[in-house]
Amino acid sequence: MRMNIPIGVIGQSAPIHQAVKAPTKAASLQGNATFQQMLDREISRAGELRFSHHAEQRMKERGLKLTPELMDKLNKAIVEVEAKGSRQSLLLADNAAFIVNVPSRTVITALADPYKQGHVFTAIDSTVFI
Repeated sequence: MRMNIPIGVIGQSAPIHQAVKAPTKAASLQGNATFQQMLDREISRAGELRFSHHAEQRMKERGLKLTPELMDKLNKAIVEVEAKGSRQSLLLADNAAFIVNVPSRTVITALADPYKQGHVFTAIDSTVFI
């Protein structure tokens, strides 16, 4: 029995040749976008920041309030560390610290007054002062 199987598609049902689309106007304009515009676009595309049950409990216990400004700073910091390949990041604000699992965009714990002596942060690969 003889089978004609094109090279490179064994086990795949997709055709070998696929049409290549010309760049769209939006894609060609992206080269002219400022860094801030690209960052804002990535933040809106990246999805919503989530909080684990543990983080919610710690924030409640420690009286940490999330303002729209702080949420914006957290989202921007996550986009930046994600671009650098970070997986677990410590985000330090004026009066709070957040440890974030970057790929899932989930705050896993939160601390108040992180600058007091005695706080040890482990299993992080980046830190951002926001």
